[in-house]
Amino acid sequence: MQKTLLTKLSIIVGLCIIFSIGLSMIGSIIYERQNYAASVIKEITQQHVNPQEVITPFIAIPTTVTPACQSDATDTLNVKRKCEPSYSKTETVFATQTQAAQDLKVNTDTYKRGIYSATSYDGQLTFDQSYTFAETLENLDQIGNTIDNDADSVGTSPNADNTQLAKTITHWNKAKLIIPASDLRGVATLPTVTINQKSIKANYPQIPMIENLTYVEVDIPKDVLEQLSNPTSQQNKEPLVTTGSKDKNLDKPGVSSQLPNPKDNQALNIVIDLPLAGISNLTTVPTGQNFTLSMHSDWQTPNFIGKALPNTKSITAEGFDASWQNQYLTVANNQYLSQCISAPNHQCTVMSESTLNTDFESSRGLTADSATVAGSNQSVLLNSFGVSFASPNDVYLQTERAMKYALLLILISFGTFFLFEVLKSSRIHPIQYLLVGCALFVFYVLLLPLAEQIAFWQAYMVAASACVGLIGWYSYYVFGGLKRAVIFTATLAGLYAAFFGILSTEDLNLLLGAIFCFVILACVMVMTRKLDWYKVT
Repeated sequence: MQKTLLTKLSIIVGLCIIFSIGLSMIGSIIYERQNYAASVIKEITQQHVNPQEVITPFIAIPTTVTPACQSDATDTLNVKRKCEPSYSKTETVFATQTQAAQDLKVNTDTYKRGIYSATSYDGQLTFDQSYTFAETLENLDQIGNTIDNDADSVGTSPNADNTQLAKTITHWNKAKLIIPASDLRGVATLPTVTINQKSIKANYPQIPMIENLTYVEVDIPKDVLEQLSNPTSQQNKEPLVTTGSKDKNLDKPGVSSQLPNPKDNQALNIVIDLPLAGISNLTTVPTGQNFTLSMHSDWQTPNFIGKALPNTKSITAEGFDASWQNQYLTVANNQYLSQCISAPNHQCTVMSESTLNTDFESSRGLTADSATVAGSNQSVLLNSFGVSFASPNDVYLQTERAMKYALLLILISFGTFFLFEVLKSSRIHPIQYLLVGCALFVFYVLLLPLAEQIAFWQAYMVAASACVGLIGWYSYYVFGGLKRAVIFTATLAGLYAAFFGILSTEDLNLLLGAIFCFVILACVMVMTRKLDWYKVT
């Protein structure tokens, strides 16, 4: 008697093990299809446009530095000089205030490959900036003195101490407004820039001032620089070039002292309208002194990523609004970026790219902590934040979550069969258990390909209805009566409905799953509370 019961239970356990192996095979298929979909989307980005990362625009000023030379005066008859050659570097001027606004439209129909599509966005980015040059000029003067004090080259000089002073030449006439974007294919038209209410068209750099950084640039008009210049120098029509050295003689031939006057502290107002398209992610690198970013989009399921979450956000059925302001990250970016760009002879590079990976810490170059920029061949990684436009119908993730309850569903179905067998004295053959288990297994075989074609809830309903209908029809002949078949079919349909409800509640699915298991166990215990298991045949 007990031997028959143990044999039947062993068969049920064996079938569950076999189906768990089959479910793991389906899981590998889900993983394979997911990787294939990712590879297709990656191909789309290579052919069209990548995720975008935008660095807040800033002004770059090329400079030429001539290191100091010191002579060896030990032998006055044979003076030896060893001077380092001049080198170029770039100084940066960050905005004293920046208000950035991003208005984006997102859709999944722009880029498609068969059943796969990439989530793309298209919109307008606006930067409203204000620059003042007083602090910048002080910094440039300090830079010139620092070079002088640190110079250790040996050479001949007419000075009494046999020292030739270093010299820093700042080329204000070549100052550029730099507008970086990680993939310029997404900039359909060159942005329009308004400088002190004067509209200027941006252009691509013919000779990049900053290597390994993709950007468009705008020439700062000479008349704008002259408006900010020292009024006493307006009659000097030579190029806007300044020098900084220990001897403050700026009146040497061929050198002008014309530069923005720090006492005037006039502001340079710049408005940038940047049209931008991209895929999947959009991140922004804040720079300047006071930076705020506001973003509006019609996408309902944003995933905020990066080094800072929004200070305020609102998500509705019409889209979302979010705003960021993080002074620490902005100041840190200023330090890292200015140190890197001002490295002699472009010995440091700024890495700027964004990938499809939504795990932001490993997704791209500009989110990790910044590298040390001292020395040669260094790279700097800046801090950024933004949004990933997550798909609301990730069929692979939802199917994978449904798979987690697959073995429980099969076990409950077998248990229901077993209870009918012991409570109603029905005789069910192990082959019938196997066929019912196969029908439950086919549900997951149907679910994935259907979900790739239609919405997940529709695919779930179609697959569940097909399997419940097939098992309900078969149970009529297994139990030999309509009543028992209806009860079993209703129980199975309730299980599918309950599992879908658990899948739909992302925040409470673990809690609801635990409560569901408890309720099922309680029902079994209540139904078998008076059963004498020693008499079960």
